[in-house]
Amino acid sequence: MKTIVLPFDFSPNARAAMACALQLARSTESGLFVYHVLHESPYKLAAASGETAMDDLIRRDETEKTLALKEEVGKLEHVLNTGIDPERIRVKAEYNPLVVEKTIELAVSAGAGLIVMGTHGASGIRKFLFGSNTAHMIARSPVPVLAIPEHYVYKPVRTLLYASDLEHLEEELGRLIPVAISLHAGIEVLHLDYGYNDKKISNEAAADIIRSAAYQFIQLVTRKASLEKPLLKQVRHYLEEKNPDWLVMFTKEKSMWNKLFIGSRTEDMAQSLQVPLLSFKKPED
Repeated sequence: MKTIVLPFDFSPNARAAMACALQLARSTESGLFVYHVLHESPYKLAAASGETAMDDLIRRDETEKTLALKEEVGKLEHVLNTGIDPERIRVKAEYNPLVVEKTIELAVSAGAGLIVMGTHGASGIRKFLFGSNTAHMIARSPVPVLAIPEHYVYKPVRTLLYASDLEHLEEELGRLIPVAISLHAGIEVLHLDYGYNDKKISNEAAADIIRSAAYQFIQLVTRKASLEKPLLKQVRHYLEEKNPDWLVMFTKEKSMWNKLFIGSRTEDMAQSLQVPLLSFKKPED
């Protein structure tokens, strides 16, 4: 990945995501773009005496926040001592009321290979999956999004657990393999089999795709799934059993796969997901 984009809002969880992003940038030899979107209260802007004063207020806030971003990066880099060339780290703060849309626009224009975000609030991963900026980012971004759970401490990535419905395996592996190569990580393809699905390929065809892939560190695991148990709960059990480093999913709004995943929306199950979630947009049918 050439560039990692880190949306940063000065929260504790954003700082945890920054620590992860800095260490990822080091291990993948990527650049890091730390980006803060100002979305001032309309009451504060309305208090400015005219358009010029409003513009001055926005420019001043952008300058102050850009300096604050540099300070945040400097402090954390001093602690982590990653040794990243400062020229590979950019920071920027700018005003826009559309936080997610502006961040995606910047990531696309920068040719980013990854957006790294922290989860927010006391409800943790439940909130980021169901209603926060991170959920919106996952749903909208053509750039892969890595969501970092609260209290996560970065460690080298050795195994990516890719939960697959086998509907677009070849295309999805084509997007995931470059990430795995950059991380020096293996891929474990987990298929939770719910039975007949006219869009998915057979296990035999999936095994053939994996054997012919331009990456040898891939294995396929198939397990019978239960419609009576939420998908997230079944994935969680496998995570606890195998202890991979990241969970990978390809998501598409209104798909059966997403409905099964979103059906797992209980606080107990959501809070139990303690590994980062790497999310890609699913290929179009």
